[in-house]
Amino acid sequence: VTRTDARTGRHMLELRNPHSIRAAIEVRPRAVKRLRIQSENPGEPWDDVISMARKNGVPIAVGAAETRGPRRETERIGAGSAMVEPPSPVPLELMLESDSNSGLWLALDQIQDPQNLGAIFRLAGFFGVRGIVMCKDRSASVNATVCDVAAGGAEYVPFAVVANLAQAIEKAKSSSIWILGTCERATQSIHTLARDRNWMLVLGNEGSGMRRLTREKCDELVSIAPIGPVPSLNVATAAAACLAVLSRPK
Repeated sequence: VTRTDARTGRHMLELRNPHSIRAAIEVRPRAVKRLRIQSENPGEPWDDVISMARKNGVPIAVGAAETRGPRRETERIGAGSAMVEPPSPVPLELMLESDSNSGLWLALDQIQDPQNLGAIFRLAGFFGVRGIVMCKDRSASVNATVCDVAAGGAEYVPFAVVANLAQAIEKAKSSSIWILGTCERATQSIHTLARDRNWMLVLGNEGSGMRRLTREKCDELVSIAPIGPVPSLNVATAAAACLAVLSRPK
């Protein structure tokens, strides 16, 4: 849920996942404007969220908010919620600026489903992805759904939003990052990929996959061959499979 703060006019996210709220307090405590919980002792993991909020001076309200229709606000949000400023993208150049760009990166070619985007951010946080490059147009924004599904990943993993993904890929290449595209029609298996390179994994749109120009910018194209009768994976599960392979010890 996205709301507008009546006092400042700024857009705010209403987060409901205690793990996403905890991460926001840890990374951006000043961005968390208030926390609301149903009771003083809601239990884990909310107790940890409350403790962190108190340490960082986040206002905490306990009990029901204003009534909205037949149900109270706290009934609608469950055990608790927080009003948080949206996480901000970082400039691509700043995200790629490092003494060593070793590790894994992600580029998303018009991922439109917030659930998929949130799952990818969660995977990125789990597998230690260095950063995510996202398209400005025809892509899901990092909204409340994305943050809650990401369970903290949208706070821990920096992301850049670019108008031209092909140009962003070229900048990544100039930073000693190799570009790896995923394609069902690719003949090379991801399991045979050279492991002595720093890879940026490109994931395509849920329906059409990578665009032609994006595909042409890739240094390698790989696929994951099915073992069972199901012939394909959605973009989030494909990301999980690829990251699991690429993050194995060399």
